[in-house]
Amino acid sequence: MTDTHSTAPAPTCSPETFFEELPLSDDVLDALWDMRFEKCTPIQAQCIPPILEGRDLIGIAQTGTGKTAAYLLPMLTLLARASHDADAVNCLIMAPTRELAQQIDQALQGFAYYTGINGVAVYGGNDGVRFEQERKSFQQGADIVVATPGRLITHLQLGNLDLSRTTHLILDEADRMLDMGFIDDIRFLLKQLPPKRQVILFSATMPDEIGAIAKEFMSNPAEVRIAVSKPAEKIDQSIYVCRNTDKMAVVGHIFSHKLPERVILFASSKACVKEITALLKKRGFNCAQMHSDLSQKERDEVMLAFRQRKTGILVATDIVSRGIDIDDIQMVINYDCPRDPEDYVHRIGRTARAGREGNAVTLVGERDFIALRKIEKLLGGHIRRNPLPEGCHEAVERPKQSPRRASSNHRDKERKTKGATRKATDVQADGNTHGTHRPRHRKPTRNKEQGESSHHP
Repeated sequence: MTDTHSTAPAPTCSPETFFEELPLSDDVLDALWDMRFEKCTPIQAQCIPPILEGRDLIGIAQTGTGKTAAYLLPMLTLLARASHDADAVNCLIMAPTRELAQQIDQALQGFAYYTGINGVAVYGGNDGVRFEQERKSFQQGADIVVATPGRLITHLQLGNLDLSRTTHLILDEADRMLDMGFIDDIRFLLKQLPPKRQVILFSATMPDEIGAIAKEFMSNPAEVRIAVSKPAEKIDQSIYVCRNTDKMAVVGHIFSHKLPERVILFASSKACVKEITALLKKRGFNCAQMHSDLSQKERDEVMLAFRQRKTGILVATDIVSRGIDIDDIQMVINYDCPRDPEDYVHRIGRTARAGREGNAVTLVGERDFIALRKIEKLLGGHIRRNPLPEGCHEAVERPKQSPRRASSNHRDKERKTKGATRKATDVQADGNTHGTHRPRHRKPTRNKEQGESSHHP
């Protein structure tokens, strides 16, 4: 735990920075040369220097800004230059999902090709053989471990892993780990580290809980903020304002103009993904589903088939909106408006990558208008409306009830309920020949105070 916390801006760099201008190791630069990486993205140019200095760092940036290289490249350089225990885990990288952990591990293999630094990916959803391989990797000493919180906690609880000599910790997409309920796991992991360590945190947003972690566990961190990126200019964005019951008909209309290939259809729930996949398959479309209910083996098979073009449509939850890098996606369909406008940017950012063109279509139902306004506010303009196909009807935004009207409706409902109760009681009394007769249509005497609802403010 640290006693002081303050953030300082990272050193400024020239508008166009080349990797060769940065003090990276020759082995890392050789790998970048082979991969044809020459120029830094803004997040890389601003984060690499302070990380190389050994400073803690907070990076606020979205997926797609190049933040994976922003921490991997300097970390490989630090590990290559400094002496470390051969049997210790020297750097721990935490990621919220298996898919992101796999992507980080793949990038690590490329960047570390000439360095001799080894890494291991640790995530759930696989068999006992893989679990045993992970345990042996910890014992032998893995320079870099890329892990999801749940699997790593399991190894710690079983005594398979010791973090008391881990000198570098990187938290990638910390806000998403917070959303997924991993905040306590993160705190637990941070407490396992030695007092002298480097903590690097990347997040798309900076909620209070993440700020509290930074204050408690980081010392004078450099802070780099990259403005919320707007969708690529080559994405043709449009919407259909339709009833929820007509959304599947609109999807069929979209696919009727062109055979769907390289399409990702996003839905906000696993149940919706399963239902949409079943309906599309029933109509003869070549599609597959991706959500957290699938095992890791099933996920890998789905993604491999999609990458190899054996599957035309991938129906998925937001599990695919981050951490999946496929360059040739032709179209993204939002079956519903994401509630967070930044999720909208993440979703449609799957298309029009690497300079290509792409389409992003969003279906706006009765409950999506508030989300749509937030998205258009972020984009700074209205999204083009498409005409509905024949037989479909436009959704109408439900008007909001004022608190006074809502209270009045509550009182009306309460009066009707009380009236029905009295009527039932009177009818029961009339049918009881042994009881005292009460008139069936007695008018109740109620003063003003009795007429008010107990819930009225």
